[in-house]
Amino acid sequence: MQPKLTRISRIAALLVIGFAGAVAPAQTSKLTHNSNLRKAASSSSAILQKLSTGAEVTLLSTAKKSGYYHVQVQGGVAGWVLARNVDVSIITGSSPTGPSSSLLTKLHGAQVAAVPQPLIIGGQQVCKATGKTTDPKMIALNTQKNRTDMPDVGAYIAIDFDVLKALPRDSPDQLEGAPVMVEGFLSNKINVENKSPGESTNCNLLGADEVDWHIYLTKSPKQLIKTAIIVETTPRTRPLHHWDKSVLDGLVNQDTRVRISGWLMYDFQHTGVIGKERATVWEVHPITRIEAADANGGWKDIEH
Repeated sequence: MQPKLTRISRIAALLVIGFAGAVAPAQTSKLTHNSNLRKAASSSSAILQKLSTGAEVTLLSTAKKSGYYHVQVQGGVAGWVLARNVDVSIITGSSPTGPSSSLLTKLHGAQVAAVPQPLIIGGQQVCKATGKTTDPKMIALNTQKNRTDMPDVGAYIAIDFDVLKALPRDSPDQLEGAPVMVEGFLSNKINVENKSPGESTNCNLLGADEVDWHIYLTKSPKQLIKTAIIVETTPRTRPLHHWDKSVLDGLVNQDTRVRISGWLMYDFQHTGVIGKERATVWEVHPITRIEAADANGGWKDIEH
């Protein structure tokens, strides 16, 4: 008699089968010495965890920073460990250009159902929670876009830029709604969507406080938008933050790395422009936190 699969095992199996052909193994290595997992690539940075010799770590990037590797450990916590303590000779898998089955399972397990909120301006409702549409597919999409809930600080799943870009497109409902954070650079411009005809999610309104900001996150500085992952702030979430557009403008086309956190979302409307106006239709939307790298190798929240 075959043993019964647990619920988690069944989910993992379904994900592996459902995403077959789209999965590439992550780069996993082991520590050669006891190590500190630090918040930033610096010996003076806060210690997130103490790791033992032999512990497995997943490299989020193979590039060193100040003698540290950016890694993720079991449990999903991301941080920095001394590169000399990582045995790269036993790395398994190829370059992380696709998601591992364990990441897909983690994203699936972290999904939080979206509850959309109406757009309130000056104390008055100017747009319904699901925007201006009767199309069931658009209602489902706007439901994802128009959420305002904030993930717990420790809930974000660190995901490599190339891995996010390569997430499978066949079953997006198995992944979207997971809280993620991804690093990159702001390129091109902060695109305020205030041109006609507007977007159904915001009832085609065009006022400064009624539209999304489309932001182009690229793997390297000063890249074309066709290589970008789109990340967006929304008029429903901006009132919950203190984001200054001029501060974001100052990060565009600069060498300052940023970290974008928010809800993973799949915008099927733009599949026809992949490779022209974006690299993928996977987005971080809405954004819930924006950080910029500081001089000490850490991160500074840009809210003023």
